[in-house]
Amino acid sequence: MNKSKSIALLLSAWLAFGSVSAYAAESTAPEPLSKAFDHIVIIPQNFQGKAYINGQMADYFSDYRIVQREGRVYVPIRLMSTLASELDKGQGTWQAIWQPKSPDDVMLVNYELKKTIKLKVNSTTMKINNEPREMDAAPQKIDGQIMLPLKSIAEALGKNIQWSDGLLLMGSATVDLQDTQSAALKDRIKTQLSDPRKPLEMSADISPLTRYGNTTYYIKRTYTKNNTIEQIFKKTDGQKEVQIQLPGKPQITSLQVLNGKLYYATYITNNQAELHALDLKTQKSQKVSSLKPMGPDQGLFLGSVESIDNDLFVTLNNGELTLGRVDLYKVEKGALKPVAGAKSFAGYVKSGDYLYKANFNFMTDMSGNLARVNLKTGEQKPVGQPEFAYGVNRMLSPDGGIGYASNNTMYVKDGYLYTLGYKEADPNDQSAVYKINPTDSTQTKLTPPASRFWMIGSEVYYIDAESGYLSKTNLNGATPETVVTRKMLNVQFANGSFYYTSNEAGKDTIPGNLYQYDPSAGKEFKRSDKTVTSFYAGKTGLYYVSNGYEPGLYKVDAKGGNVRLVNDRIRDGFLTDEGMIYKLVYKDGIYFVK
Repeated sequence: MNKSKSIALLLSAWLAFGSVSAYAAESTAPEPLSKAFDHIVIIPQNFQGKAYINGQMADYFSDYRIVQREGRVYVPIRLMSTLASELDKGQGTWQAIWQPKSPDDVMLVNYELKKTIKLKVNSTTMKINNEPREMDAAPQKIDGQIMLPLKSIAEALGKNIQWSDGLLLMGSATVDLQDTQSAALKDRIKTQLSDPRKPLEMSADISPLTRYGNTTYYIKRTYTKNNTIEQIFKKTDGQKEVQIQLPGKPQITSLQVLNGKLYYATYITNNQAELHALDLKTQKSQKVSSLKPMGPDQGLFLGSVESIDNDLFVTLNNGELTLGRVDLYKVEKGALKPVAGAKSFAGYVKSGDYLYKANFNFMTDMSGNLARVNLKTGEQKPVGQPEFAYGVNRMLSPDGGIGYASNNTMYVKDGYLYTLGYKEADPNDQSAVYKINPTDSTQTKLTPPASRFWMIGSEVYYIDAESGYLSKTNLNGATPETVVTRKMLNVQFANGSFYYTSNEAGKDTIPGNLYQYDPSAGKEFKRSDKTVTSFYAGKTGLYYVSNGYEPGLYKVDAKGGNVRLVNDRIRDGFLTDEGMIYKLVYKDGIYFVK
């Protein structure tokens, strides 16, 4: 029997039970499907390899076989561990474990939840943390694969199961299936889950570069058995794609767009490279500067290209993370003038004739990592307190662990430098915003522990490291005030406003609602009426992708309305000054919409 027929028979058996719960993990008030949708699993009767996992469409079930025997539903152990991990997202991962020497003994283990479920093929006794519990059906080995009885394993995991109108719903929530809105929503869900299309295989991958006028630029990577071929293309609306030929042997991975130009490193000879720029308006490529000998043999690669105060700055990466370093240069008269070097840069900022830079190397003591470089003389002077590290977000976890992340946010205002900092020798000290006087290296702590910050006018806005709320203070650290009382995730600052998602789980990997906080108005606005997978804020507006029961690309209009621009599943998007470049899950190509 093929997979589609076996699942159809299986779900026909489910339907015979009607809209009832096979198991209730605990007595909870039923929720409308619209509310429960984001934290349950939904599998359809007309299985097409698709399911909803925590409100998001998933296509990876097509290789799994679910069967029914003697009125019992059986699922593969690996599928069950995947479902359990998704339903308990943020609370560890459920692992399926068994040993070849004991092929009939299996375990589901979640180390973070400190829970183990032991099972044995053909045995109706399972052990939950070594406490025996009887099941109404035993695990079975079907076609060499261990299958678990769905009802019993859901009970062990503490999940509810409900059947309704061709859909299986599983999760911690109990869905009110009689709710009128739930009935209407089920039809939309079934429509999406009955889509027979399969995701495209990634034999060729496209990475958007930019959009200029009516032309999209991108890198196309074609994968062969022994090689990856990288090429640059452009596609003008209504025309076929055209490959762009650049002089020399361009380093494709170094391509960067800046002010209407495409910058790249290219090998003129085997040992000599140059920095070139393709003007997207004239379609002409010109040399910008010479580069040091670079390439795989030298371990030297082009890093960033950026314009600061109308000067062009370039970083070159020398070697890999463990043994490598990064050097910053200024382009002068067709050559590179050395400015500063570091293991890597936590951040840097230019102010007049000076550049402030913080080194980042989490494998060593980072105290005293802040310095000021005189761009005219090259003189370098330490700044800040020698026992402090700057430009780094030091995070403390509840279990006592310490994490580090570089933070390139630095500001210079009225002669003072503003950056994150912490005392290296104090293991309990978290990063906070400091105001530093470069003349005498005195400093003032402006905030409690903060993960990120922004300077807007004469105020410092920061994300409180403990609550995730947005707060603000003045430039002396006085008059602190919390302005957003919800945990802000995936925060972006654009067009004078903060944009962010938020969800009940407080996890940035889980979709949530999209919000905007306008500092000038002092108000927060909800901007999405769908669960948001990703969002993009920029010059042309606010866009977001939803992967729920009304999937697609949306734009928030001037009145706060949500306009659906693309009625299909989005693989990923890329925001440009012209609008959105995007790719689709089920259709090849690269697309554009304003």
